[in-house]
Amino acid sequence: MELYLLRHGASTANERRLVCGAEDFPLSATGREQAQRVCENLARIPFTRVYSSPLSRARDTVAALDGVDRPVRIVPEIAELNTGAHSHRTLDDLWAMDARFRQPWLSPDMRYPEGECFREMVARMTGWYDRESKQWSSDDVVLVVGHEGTLRSILLRLLGLDLSTYPAFPIGNCDLLRATIDAGRPVTYTHIPLTDSVDQS
Repeated sequence: MELYLLRHGASTANERRLVCGAEDFPLSATGREQAQRVCENLARIPFTRVYSSPLSRARDTVAALDGVDRPVRIVPEIAELNTGAHSHRTLDDLWAMDARFRQPWLSPDMRYPEGECFREMVARMTGWYDRESKQWSSDDVVLVVGHEGTLRSILLRLLGLDLSTYPAFPIGNCDLLRATIDAGRPVTYTHIPLTDSVDQS
């Protein structure tokens, strides 16, 4: 089977370098343009299942794909890490306050005030993936639309990694991760930046 993981288009928070987490910041003008470009390419792929985070920046990224042939299922577990009281701060302010927030997987039990800790987000995401993927068959082509944190969590599970080796490479807005999976294990894995996915269309 094939699994595609898509990060949402640029949000207004991304452009202002804000901590947004599970706060519902919308797509920016650039993000809407990115979404249109990536959906033109994704529309050619015969997805059998499409899942999205409930946050509008994810839902609106693939709104053009939603329809009778491939309805988008909204999944609360795919929402980004709940950063609680630190939402709306700039990333630089957050990292100056406590440098551990720069790499939270190394301090996974450190809780965001009024939010969740990193371990809880990963458990939420991988728990959903483990339950849902049991329903997928070898001929399924699955798209999951989410956030950098939640998509990396799926990759963590796919690759069988320990939380301390969480895949920390950047996933750009509207970048795709594509994996071919056999018997629950990735056979091939590719990171496709937005520019490359558009160039291939």
